[in-house]
Amino acid sequence: MSTDHPNRGSSCCHALVLLGATGVVVLGTALVDPSRLWLLVVPIVFCGAAHGAGALVDRAVGGLVAERDHPPMVALSIRMGVGLACLSLVTFLSALGGVLWLAGLGALPAIAYGFVCAIRAGVQVRPLRASGAAGVGGCLLGGVWLVAWLWATIPPTFYDELVYHLVIPQRVLATGELLTLPWVVFTLMPHASDLLLAWGLVLGGDLGARAIQFALWVMCFLAVWAIVEVMARPRDVAWAPSFIACAFAASPMVWFLGTLSFTETSQAVGLLCSAVVISAVPSQRLEREGAPETPLPHPHSWLALGLMLGWVASSKLSGLYWVAAALVAARVAGWPLAALSRAAVIALLTVTPWWIRAFVHTGNPVYPMFYGLLGGQPWSAESQARLLADLPYGTPGSLGGMGLVRLPLDLVLHPERFGSASDVGALAVLSTCGLLALPVASRLAGLRGHARLLGDAAAVFVLVAGAGWVMTTPTARFFAPAFLLGLAVLAGLCVQFRKTAQRLMLLLLLAAGVGGAWQFINQHTAVFSSVNVALGREKGDAYLARVLDHWPAAWFVRETLPPDARLLFIGETRPYYFSRNAVAPYPIDAHPLSRWIREETSVESLIRRLTVEGITHAVLNVHEFRRVREKYGVLAFSGEAATEDERRLRELPKALRLLYAANGVYVFEVPRQ
Repeated sequence: MSTDHPNRGSSCCHALVLLGATGVVVLGTALVDPSRLWLLVVPIVFCGAAHGAGALVDRAVGGLVAERDHPPMVALSIRMGVGLACLSLVTFLSALGGVLWLAGLGALPAIAYGFVCAIRAGVQVRPLRASGAAGVGGCLLGGVWLVAWLWATIPPTFYDELVYHLVIPQRVLATGELLTLPWVVFTLMPHASDLLLAWGLVLGGDLGARAIQFALWVMCFLAVWAIVEVMARPRDVAWAPSFIACAFAASPMVWFLGTLSFTETSQAVGLLCSAVVISAVPSQRLEREGAPETPLPHPHSWLALGLMLGWVASSKLSGLYWVAAALVAARVAGWPLAALSRAAVIALLTVTPWWIRAFVHTGNPVYPMFYGLLGGQPWSAESQARLLADLPYGTPGSLGGMGLVRLPLDLVLHPERFGSASDVGALAVLSTCGLLALPVASRLAGLRGHARLLGDAAAVFVLVAGAGWVMTTPTARFFAPAFLLGLAVLAGLCVQFRKTAQRLMLLLLLAAGVGGAWQFINQHTAVFSSVNVALGREKGDAYLARVLDHWPAAWFVRETLPPDARLLFIGETRPYYFSRNAVAPYPIDAHPLSRWIREETSVESLIRRLTVEGITHAVLNVHEFRRVREKYGVLAFSGEAATEDERRLRELPKALRLLYAANGVYVFEVPRQ
C-alpha cells in the first residue's frame, strides 16, 4: 500500500485557491481604499501566530492528528483551533496576573514559527496545471472575503462594541490587567474572545480589532472546508471553496459575524474546529472492526478537543451547553469515554479560572446565571427583571410546543424578533433542520460505518445545543455555530453530486449568495449608514461625527483631559472613544449614582461623594439619558424620597463646571471641595 498522502496533489489546489482569494482581497482593497492595505498585516500576523502556536503544540506532543492520513486543510484547521485556544489562554492568564506584556512576549515564537511553517509549505508546493475549479473557487472566496473586509474595517459604531466588546481590551491594554467593573456585567463573565481583540488594538487600533474579527471569520471558512473534505473523502473536492463561499454568502447573519465584534464568531471557530477533530479521528468502534479505510489512531486528539472546547466555554457563558453538545456528539461518533473524559478535564481546567474569578467578585461562579439559585452581587432582582424584559423572544423557556414548531418558520419570516443581526436566511435554517434528519436519511441511503456515526453525531449536536439555546434565549446569532455546521454539511453534500448536478447547485447557491450579500449591505446601511465609508468615499472621522452624537465630546475628552481622569457617565453608556477610566454602567446593571444620590442629603454633599469616589469629570448625554430611563428605568427613583432624589439629580449638572457641549452631550468638571 502506498504511504503517500491520500490527497498529496490537493495541497497545490489549496494553495492556489487561498492565494487567489488573498489576491482578490489585496487588489480590491487597493482599488477601493489603498489606505487600508496596511491593515491586511493584522489578520496575516494573527493567523500566523495562531497556526504557529498550534504547530508548536503539535510538535511538542508528537502529533495531534496523523497529518499524513488527512487532507492538508484538516491539519491546518486543527492547528489553528489549538493555537487560538492557547493564545486566548495565555492572554487571559497574563492579564489575570497583571502582566499582560508576557502574552506579547510569548506570542513572538509562535509568530516566527508560523511564518517558518508557511514558507516551508510554500517551498514544497509544486506548480500544477491550474484547474478551473481552483480559479473559480479563489475568485468566489476572495469576492466574499473582500466585501466582508471592506465593511469590517470601518470605524466601529455598533452599540455593544462601544459599551464592552472593545472597551474591555482597550482598558486591559491601558492597565495591564483584567477589567472588573461591578456596573458592567460582561466584565464579570467569561470574555476570552474580547481579550483576543487586544491583539488587533495593538497592531492597528480600532480597525485592527475589526481585522482580528475578520480573521476569526476567515478561520470559519477554513474549518468548514476541512469538514467538507472529511465528508467527501476520498472524492475530489476541488469545488468545495466555491460551494462554501456561496452558501455562507446566502446568510446575512454570517456576514455580520465577520464585520461586527460578535462573540459568536469565536465560538463558531472553536466548535467548527472541534467538529473537524471529532470527524477526522476514527471511532474506537471502527478501529475494533479493523476497517481498512480507517486512519491510524490519534493518541493526542483529546488534547486538541479539550483546548478548543475550553476556549468555547471561556468565550461566553452560553459556551457551557455548546461544550456539552460537542462532548455528547463525540461520544455518539464513537469516541472512547477515556479520551472524552480527558478532553472534558482539559476544557474544565481552561474555564475554571474564569469561574473562580467570578465567584471571588460576586459569590456566583457562573454570574449572573442561576441568580435565583446561586445569587450573586451586585446583580439584583431589578437587574434580572430588566434582562428578561430585554430578551427579544420572551423569557427563557417560554416558547411552548407550538412556538418550537413555528421557530424555524419564524426565523425566516420574522427575523426581527430574534435580536440584532438575526436574518439567518432560509438556506441556513433549512440546512440546520436537515441535520436533525441525518440519522433517518443515512439509514435510508444505506450508509454504514463512520459516515452513519457522523450523521448521528451531527443530529445529536444540534438537538442538545438547540435545547440549551431555546431554554436560555433564542437570539438567532447565539445559534450561529449550528447554522454554520448546517451550511458545511450542505456544501459537503454538494461536492459529492455528479458534475451536472454540481453545476446546477452552484448556480443556485451563487444566486442565493448574491441575494444574501445584497441583503447584508442594505441592512448594514440602514443601521450604520456605512456604504460611503466602506467604499472609501468618506473619511473615518467624518463618518463618526455624522453617526455618533457623542463623538465631538469624546474627541474633546481625549485631547484635553489628563490620562488619569475618571469620568462619571450619566445617560451615556458608550465609553470606548473617550479612552479614559469611566464609571459607565450598562443599562441593565444598577447605576452607582442612584445609590450615591439616595445616601446624600444635598447637592454639595453629593459632589463631595463624587470626589471621594475618585470622580474628576462627568459626561451627560441628554438623549441617551431619556432613552435608558424610559426603557430600563435607569436613574428613576421611587418611594417616599423620590421627589428629593429627583431634585438632587437635576441640580447636579448645575453645580458642576461645564467644559464642553455639543449635540446634547455635556462634559463637566467636578469641583474640588
